[in-house]
Amino acid sequence: MIMKAALMCGVRVPTDFSVVGFDDIAFAALCAPGLTTIRQPLDTMGRYAATALLERIGGRKVPPAPADLAEQAGPKSVFRPTLIRRESTGPAAQ
Repeated sequence: MIMKAALMCGVRVPTDFSVVGFDDIAFAALCAPGLTTIRQPLDTMGRYAATALLERIGGRKVPPAPADLAEQAGPKSVFRPTLIRRESTGPAAQ
């Protein structure tokens, strides 16, 4: 892990170096310092994908994704991620 490597090299997280992860796995909240991460709405994405697939199989038009959770980009739905701020990020150095 990058934070362990930074520690071994004498680099302080987040004082000298900020780290951001992706997918907000359970370990992100448990490590020290806690890992700032990007969370995707996986349950919502999965439900939408299953619904869209069943609609296509049934020969029906695929409904748009919920507007409060996603944006339409042409034929694609882009779901909004959430930034989960924890202790692995800090202000940029001046």
